[in-house]
Amino acid sequence: MAVLIRLLRLAVAGVLAAAAGIFLAVAWRMLAYPHEVVISEGAVGLGVRSILEGVQPYDPVRWTRPPFVIVHYTPLYYWVTGLFQRVGDFGSLFLAGRLVSTVSTLATAILAGAMTYRLTRRLWAALAACCLWLSFLFVAFWGTSQRVDGLAILLEAAGVLAVLRARERGRAGWGALPWFWAAWATKQVMVVGLLAAIVSLWSTDRKSCLRYGAIGLGVVLALFGAAVAATGGTFWTATVLGTVSDRADTPWVVFTNAERFFSSPWNMLLLILSVWAAGLRRVPSLLGWYLGLGMVAAIATDANLPRFFPPMLAMAVSVPALLAAAKREGDRPLEAALLFALALVGAAHTVYEMRPLIRERILTLTPDNQRVTVFPALTARHSRPDGEVLAQDVGMLLSAKRKVLMADPLVFSILRGNGAWEPTALQEGIEQEHYDAVILNRPIETIDDREWTTLWIAPARSALERHYRLAETATISQQWTFLEPTRYVYVPRDRP
Repeated sequence: MAVLIRLLRLAVAGVLAAAAGIFLAVAWRMLAYPHEVVISEGAVGLGVRSILEGVQPYDPVRWTRPPFVIVHYTPLYYWVTGLFQRVGDFGSLFLAGRLVSTVSTLATAILAGAMTYRLTRRLWAALAACCLWLSFLFVAFWGTSQRVDGLAILLEAAGVLAVLRARERGRAGWGALPWFWAAWATKQVMVVGLLAAIVSLWSTDRKSCLRYGAIGLGVVLALFGAAVAATGGTFWTATVLGTVSDRADTPWVVFTNAERFFSSPWNMLLLILSVWAAGLRRVPSLLGWYLGLGMVAAIATDANLPRFFPPMLAMAVSVPALLAAAKREGDRPLEAALLFALALVGAAHTVYEMRPLIRERILTLTPDNQRVTVFPALTARHSRPDGEVLAQDVGMLLSAKRKVLMADPLVFSILRGNGAWEPTALQEGIEQEHYDAVILNRPIETIDDREWTTLWIAPARSALERHYRLAETATISQQWTFLEPTRYVYVPRDRP
């Protein structure tokens, strides 16, 4: 049994090292790549640039005239990225934001290791937690992108660690509150850690629980109310009406998003083991609540994939703690079973489940891939260098060095679904044949109010059909997550 356990430990260590290596390779490729990879990276970069140019984050001008650059999250990530951009002068729309996200994701791994070390006092368990956090496909995919998620989970992880340290001393953990408030100021739905810290106090000190909840949540609500008041309601428009919509978040969309998480054997194994660890009290109740509330919050907020960051962080800490407990108690059959499951499923995860990520972020992410050669060339053929092109693919316009007129079509589709915005200015431009080209991700005849992703241009369909004609289509064979492979170019009807 001793020899078997040693072999299984080596196998698990190899799997986790390989997973961490994949993350680092993806991060390096993303930092070196000068074009958009994940849809919305361009919009975030343009938002940061607009703030550096003096436009306030929630200025109404953002949704009243082009380029419609909206900040639809709380602003801390944009400010931090802007600071990096200004100090470092990166000369790239993507590098500063990706650097903030990547460093934050790696720092979160260190905090996961710190939490695990406090629970187990074992260095190997801490290293396992670091690698487990980096092993999730969602973490490597979103945690290296120019998005708010990496910084938000880092700040929340710092709060959870501060609470764990305080609870060891029998304290409530008041010092964690600034970290939780900062997490909310980075992403307005990042409140799971704060809620877990509040609820986990109930069983030991109800008065402290009520005081902690009143102050913790009270400050969040006060900050939210102050931001709404100070911006004349535009903060509400951007951060609520720009993110939540019954048109975008249908039950089918939520189910499809959640399926991406629950269909992963690796995710399910770690989830089951974490629930088991919480049930056996091998981890503090704080982590059990963090896991449970994180799962509920992720599904309740449309199950968008980065929403699962909090429960995945809880899983990364809980599984090594469970394994350390089995070793400490001398339960060799249990330790062997846990190691075998982690080695087997982890190997399959690394070799098979991570293949799309490896293909997209490592093998395909080259300067001459089809996405940055075919689509930008298509744009250049149908527009003047100083001309205006209306398009849903913002990354295509940025790569073609064309002016962006609609920075975030998906967010403005959500706004229109909520009745908070209408594409009047865009429709007028189409009727006046002002644009050199209108480039869509699907043919105009298929666009209507039933598909939420094209609500930003659906009202202009009849004007587009009257004033523009289909000039060319282009399709790429390489697969990119969330990217439609075909572009339809419409030009003014009287153009030869």
